[in-house]
Amino acid sequence: MGVNITKFDIFKNSRLVLGLALFIIAITSASLITKEANRSVLVWASTGELAPGQIIEQADVTTASVLLAQSAKNYLSANAQIIGTTVLTNIAGGDLIPAAALGAGIDSTNQRLLPITVEVSDLPIALSRGDVVDLYAVKKGNTQVEFNPALLATGVSVDQVLERNNSGVVSVLVILNNDQILPILTYVAESRLILVRTR
Repeated sequence: MGVNITKFDIFKNSRLVLGLALFIIAITSASLITKEANRSVLVWASTGELAPGQIIEQADVTTASVLLAQSAKNYLSANAQIIGTTVLTNIAGGDLIPAAALGAGIDSTNQRLLPITVEVSDLPIALSRGDVVDLYAVKKGNTQVEFNPALLATGVSVDQVLERNNSGVVSVLVILNNDQILPILTYVAESRLILVRTR
């Protein structure tokens, strides 16, 4: 007895095979996507600008899940304890933190936090922690001491900018080396300090 296969049966079976093939492709694709997603790693990223000499605080960093493949070894895993370490190079806000950017490379015993008072008009708008500035001194209008404008220090990291008030001045905490402190203090009493952002 012969088997009678109609065109309709062939069409119906072809649709079934095509449907199964699409289902298998979808399952395989989902598996590959999941596998790829599982290759992402959790690393540290900065929440704002970080400058050399700063000590990392909890508020300075956050974790980020990223797909880094072979370059993962160049960045700090979120398992690494980085709170309290020293920033060695500039790190932009939102950037992943390279392993080489933190450590003990800067001698913290040679660094001091110096508070300086600056008129609101003599510092950059929106100056904040992590900015890098050059520090200048110019003659005050009422001082009897004569001197030309002087560049006191370059590449100075800002550690903190205290809240501005109605007095017209702002207190800024800067990171300086020991040998920079006294020369700068000699200018403070008789001059206006001006901060110029370098980046």
